[in-house]
Amino acid sequence: MKKFAVNPLVFAIAASMIPITSYAQDSEVEEVIVTGSFRASLANALNTKRNSANNVDAIVAEDMGKMPDLNLAESLQRVPGVAITREGGEGRNITVRGLGPGFSATTLNGMEVPSSTGGLDSSGGVNRGRSFDFNVFASELFNKIVLNKSAKGSLEEGGLASTVELYSAKPFDNPGLHAVVGGSMAVDNLTGEDDPRVVGMFSNTFADDKLGVLVSFAQSERNIRQEGFGSVRWTSAFDNSNRSFAGNDSTVAISGGTPDPMANYPDLDPNNPKLANEKLDYMLFPRLPRMDSFNTDQERTGVTGSFQFRPTDRMEFTLDYLKSDLKTSVSSYNFFAQFRNTFASITPTNIVLDEAGRVAIAGEFTGVTPRVESRGQFSDTEFEQVVLSGKFDLTDNLKLDLMFGNAAVVHDEEQYRFNLDALNPSYANAAAPTRKAINGLNPTYFAYDFRRDGDIAEMSYGFDITDPLNYHFTAPTLRKDIVERENDTFRADLTWDLDESSIKTGVIWNDRNITSERHDPTAGSLTDPVARVNTGSGTATILPITQATVNLTTTLAKVSKGYGDAINPPAGFPTNFIVNDFAATKAAYNAGSFTLNPNDPTTFDVTETTTGAYTEYNRNMQLAGMPLMVNAGLRYVETEVTSIGVAGTEISKRESDYKEWLPSVNATLEVVDDVLVRFSANRNLSRPNMSSMTATVNATPINGNLNIGNPGLKPTMADAVDLGIEWYFAEESVVAITFFHKDIDSFILSDTVASTLSPELKAIVATAFPQTNPSSPTFDPNGVSINDEWNISTPVNGEGATVDGYEISYQQPFSFLPSTFEGLGMFANYTYVDSEITYPGDIKGPLSGLSENSYNYGVYFERENFGARVVVNGRDDYVTSIPGSDRNYSENTTGPTRVDMSAFYNITDNVKVSLEVINLTEEDERLYTTGPVTSGGDLDLVREVNNTGREISLGIRATF
Repeated sequence: MKKFAVNPLVFAIAASMIPITSYAQDSEVEEVIVTGSFRASLANALNTKRNSANNVDAIVAEDMGKMPDLNLAESLQRVPGVAITREGGEGRNITVRGLGPGFSATTLNGMEVPSSTGGLDSSGGVNRGRSFDFNVFASELFNKIVLNKSAKGSLEEGGLASTVELYSAKPFDNPGLHAVVGGSMAVDNLTGEDDPRVVGMFSNTFADDKLGVLVSFAQSERNIRQEGFGSVRWTSAFDNSNRSFAGNDSTVAISGGTPDPMANYPDLDPNNPKLANEKLDYMLFPRLPRMDSFNTDQERTGVTGSFQFRPTDRMEFTLDYLKSDLKTSVSSYNFFAQFRNTFASITPTNIVLDEAGRVAIAGEFTGVTPRVESRGQFSDTEFEQVVLSGKFDLTDNLKLDLMFGNAAVVHDEEQYRFNLDALNPSYANAAAPTRKAINGLNPTYFAYDFRRDGDIAEMSYGFDITDPLNYHFTAPTLRKDIVERENDTFRADLTWDLDESSIKTGVIWNDRNITSERHDPTAGSLTDPVARVNTGSGTATILPITQATVNLTTTLAKVSKGYGDAINPPAGFPTNFIVNDFAATKAAYNAGSFTLNPNDPTTFDVTETTTGAYTEYNRNMQLAGMPLMVNAGLRYVETEVTSIGVAGTEISKRESDYKEWLPSVNATLEVVDDVLVRFSANRNLSRPNMSSMTATVNATPINGNLNIGNPGLKPTMADAVDLGIEWYFAEESVVAITFFHKDIDSFILSDTVASTLSPELKAIVATAFPQTNPSSPTFDPNGVSINDEWNISTPVNGEGATVDGYEISYQQPFSFLPSTFEGLGMFANYTYVDSEITYPGDIKGPLSGLSENSYNYGVYFERENFGARVVVNGRDDYVTSIPGSDRNYSENTTGPTRVDMSAFYNITDNVKVSLEVINLTEEDERLYTTGPVTSGGDLDLVREVNNTGREISLGIRATF
């Protein structure tokens, strides 16, 4: 394991405490009233933290409909122990204390809710798991976020890492007439386009505050350009289904290091005759070295409504409604040289190895097929929730709370992928009769070189890559995915208040359903407007190139200006290439009509029903003269799962169930005034992804990956202990440290083996993916065959894992400084997490998604009419998968350091202007792989490096 080195932030926090002591003053945080913007949010959040029975952190809006960040995930990343992942530069998921997004549950207005969006392949694509996609919602729809890091009896199970509680505003929160209207205009320095954002809120109470109504609206547009370079992982001919380069090493000029196959594959037989003159088969090459351009247009609209009725002082009813709609259009353009699956047709001519003799850092080749992939992803995500709740004071000390809610999200995505393969220049330039004697798909010269820049390769081809006559169309990949999730929840809570204690008990029922549907192009709907070249048996007529390739293509420079500006590539990096015109190509193929494919592996239905009950005891007491707050609870839950999936053409239905007892205890002791010692211990669970429990077989033929579902998966269980000290040394101030430990049982892992397919699996894959079947007319000879070796993965309950770490946090307005500095303050936090898990194959490593060190810190300056803040967020590199694809030991992401800033100025008491800058330093995001499993993952080889630029927003907001 990596040794821990103290981050400089730890010293900064410790040093900041030195002058504080003499200025500490007795204070009651709950009585502090703070004006301002960001500072008020910090003060209100601190109040929530101090008075909670369990270990929580909070983010509270200083005004209705004004969260302190443009995105909920961006707000949450300021909480100690929280790190986020992004999609197109915007926060999407959270990781808490090293446990990934699927281990955090999210509730909205008291009930667990689902949230699924789509994304790029490198970020997980369509979300069919339990992770919550925060980018569905506009932040202005919420006024409070509470993140529970420890469990209690009354908190619903499922968030083994955390439970995030989201709350939308209600009229009784702030009685009287209130109205807010605002707008902003943002510009991204890469796209240069204007991105408008509009918000509005109206709230009022009537009839002596017995009736209340609140409605809010938020609408925004966002245009993002993400550009970069990708290798799409590294592999060798040997690791790619034991293929070999054409020819042997004797005809290749090899320089740099001496080829050392045993360094990459120490378990090779040293007597293998291939090691004598075919060492290059064991060297690592980029699978698909490529230029990447991702262009996203996004429109997000959200509305809320809250209606409250208080007929008597003992009765209150609330009806909450929230709807959000996220429309996304992504145009992706990639130009790559294909090493993947084509080693047998490639002849190396000049190779430069790294010093260790393991990695080809530069090379020249013949027989490499360039391909242009143009992909359009057009999606619509609609979320809707209705919650009816009631509060009843049955007696002076007996209260009943009832809630029934329904939440549903539908993600509908169409994907159009059009490929252009390069032609042999002799074929492209010859007269039609001559073309018949030439293999039309025999590719061209290709060279790459990482010596100037280890992350971005210089690349060159032996032809004009912008000329459409040098390409031909291959069959398109068209599909439509619909993922529907629906949650129904009913809960009843009874609270009995005693003199210094209370007893709370309740029941909860949930019904959760996910339906995933794959829709294929309607039979007979597609036409073929482009002449193709047949490279099979040669019996088909080879037609001349038609003008269609010209009519249906354009260049990247015409659809995304300035490609390469953000990543500053070396001089030999191509910045323009041919791409498809989506509208024209879609029309030419008559594409856009889809029909449900009930036999596709991604078509499934899973229902999960849970019934739970709990008892919780709370008491405020004295222990040796010190105030002690105790919270103890016991929760019981039963879970039933019904999975209906598709394996080939056979419908499968599986059922499973499990029952768990979940105890918890939380205690907070005020050892001296304003110094709290907080302890918690609990047992909790996280349920398997519902998509992992399907009776399905799913394949990615181009990579040779096969995934088989496991309906019998059990939940991941964990015993957790927290111990913390919090010192509220002054108003709005705290310094705290919390140590945490989790002992996790039956961690769910992906067990992957490299093997040929059984006869049953061959039949399933051949039916669902005919391009893998050599007997099929649509067989792709450059892809993986059903007769090849595949990476077969199945989710299993593994041996378990441990997580240990600590959090340090600090917050303070510098009120002790001279008046010149009035309004200056700081907040900072640092988290260290250490984990160990044994993956299948006896591979030990950290948990996926875990950064050993992460930190946030910021400085703010606020006066009555002006305020500004700068926030820095950073994290270590983290693993995204072990073992990775293509037999890499792992796939990792370099933890970026992000800097954001904001400022406001009050023109009048009711009108405020604001400035926001996102990604001030234009930080790159870098993904990398670590080499073959057998070598222990000791390399750092770029998988992808990209940049989304800087976003600046100027806004105005008026309150009435």
